[in-house]
Amino acid sequence: MFSKICFFAVVFLVGQVGLASFARAQSLPATPHTPDLMGIYPGMPASAARALLQKRSSTVNVLSAAPADSGFGLSLNDGKNPEGTYVNLTRAPNDPFVWWITRSQSYLPGGGGPPLMLNTVLTALREKYGKETFTHDQGGGGLYVFWLFDPSGKLLATADQTLQGCNTGQFSLYMSNGLPPAPTQVEQTCFKSYFGLKATFNNVAANGMLSSYTVELANLPYAYRAAMNTANAKNAVDQKAQQDLINRGNQNKPTF
Repeated sequence: MFSKICFFAVVFLVGQVGLASFARAQSLPATPHTPDLMGIYPGMPASAARALLQKRSSTVNVLSAAPADSGFGLSLNDGKNPEGTYVNLTRAPNDPFVWWITRSQSYLPGGGGPPLMLNTVLTALREKYGKETFTHDQGGGGLYVFWLFDPSGKLLATADQTLQGCNTGQFSLYMSNGLPPAPTQVEQTCFKSYFGLKATFNNVAANGMLSSYTVELANLPYAYRAAMNTANAKNAVDQKAQQDLINRGNQNKPTF
C-alpha cells in the first residue's frame, strides 16, 4: 500500500478457467474524467497520471510505491506547509489504472508558512465540486465532509449514510491481498456504490485554524471489479499449479 492515511456479500467459486478467459477479464469499464483530484481521476492510465503529478515539481521526483505496481506519490516539504499527493493503481492482470488519489497538507506553527483555515479550504472544495452531500462531525475526533457521485460522475445531493463508513485504505489491502470472503454489510454497500471524495480536517481550533487536512477521491465499484480480476487470476494460477502437481503424482507410478 502506498498512502499516508492511517492509509459484497460476495462469495465466488472459480473452477478450471483458461488463460483466454482472464485476458477478457482484464478490461475495466470506462470512467468519467470528472470528478478529479489535482487533475487525476479514477480510471486514468497510470502513465498519464504520473506525468501529470510530476509537473507539480521540477526538483522532486515522483517515487514509486513498494511494490512498484501498487502506485506512486510526490511529497513536497518546504518546511512551511508540507504536502503530499499519492496515487493507488489497479493490479495485474488489469492494466494499471488509477482507482484512489489522496492529497494532504499540513501547517507547521513557526515554520513561516501561511496557516490553513477550515473555511478557506472548504470554500475551495465547494468551488470545484459543489455543495457537499453530507458532513460528519465527530467533535474532537475530526470533521469529515463528503461529496458522493453517481457512476457518470454527477454530484449527488443525497446518498446512503452508510457510505460514511467506507474505508478506502482497507480496500488498498484487499487490492493486494484478496477480497474478504465474508464482507460486512457496510463493505457490501461501499463496494457497490462508493464513488466519492472525502475531506478530513484534523485538530480544528476555535478560530478555524487547521493542523492538517486530507482529501481523497476513490471509485470503489471500479476498484472492486479490478480486485476481482486480480483474485480470479491468482486463483487460476494456484489451481493450475495444484493440478500440475496432481498430474505429476499420477504419472509417478512406482515399481514394486
